[in-house]
Amino acid sequence: MTLVHSLFKQNRSWIFGYAFGTSLYLFFLAAVFPSIQETGLIEGKLDSLPPELLEVFKIDPSIAMDNVVNLLAGNYYGLIFYVLAILFALTFASRLMAKPVDSGEVMLYLAAPISRSAYVTASLVVLLFATVLFVAANGLSLTVADLLFDLGIDYGVMWTLQLNAGLLLFVLGAIAFVIASLFDDSSRSYMVTGGLFALFLIANIFSGFSDTFAWLERLSVFSLFDANAQLQGDVPTLSFLVLVGLLALAVVACYARFTRKDLTI
Repeated sequence: MTLVHSLFKQNRSWIFGYAFGTSLYLFFLAAVFPSIQETGLIEGKLDSLPPELLEVFKIDPSIAMDNVVNLLAGNYYGLIFYVLAILFALTFASRLMAKPVDSGEVMLYLAAPISRSAYVTASLVVLLFATVLFVAANGLSLTVADLLFDLGIDYGVMWTLQLNAGLLLFVLGAIAFVIASLFDDSSRSYMVTGGLFALFLIANIFSGFSDTFAWLERLSVFSLFDANAQLQGDVPTLSFLVLVGLLALAVVACYARFTRKDLTI
């Protein structure tokens, strides 16, 4: 627990930054929803946008914008969230693996003595806490907005979205942690991880352009979080199971790789 506390203390600024920054965005978007709903501005804006742009932002024009969660599916739980998830995972891997190895900080922990497995465990606990805080803060901000402005939020759908989003964050963080452990240069690991996640994102976007590119969806981890499908009543059971499987593989890889990694000062 001492190591977990130490790692969290060093990283609390970016953890709270992601959690509360996104929560404020959600709260203010929910707060202005009644006003923009009355003006019909949302529907008019969607009608004026080309279908390709709607696909990029994962906005389904067939979904009636009569509920704030429906609005958030296109204005947050699409491209915006995917980019945030990538940055979240990159920050975690950089701050708890790439930079500590690059600077020799990990060697100080191991000299304490702290085992390599203990360091991986502590890092993943910090990732879990950061993910839970992110999800809880987002959900709480929407709950407060609903109580204040009577938005009629479907909490079942909202928390299913939050849990799916949280699981995706955890998986991406674990994958980024594994990739970061492959390099001794933090900048190189950052570029490789960012490039891989960018390919996932591009594949997910292009898969929706036409049936010809539909197969690209199977290459992207982001296809396992489809907010629009959940709003239309789909239960993401398969997505949850696949994400849990990917998480298990990534966690095993974290331990297998770091316990065998050459560390130099």
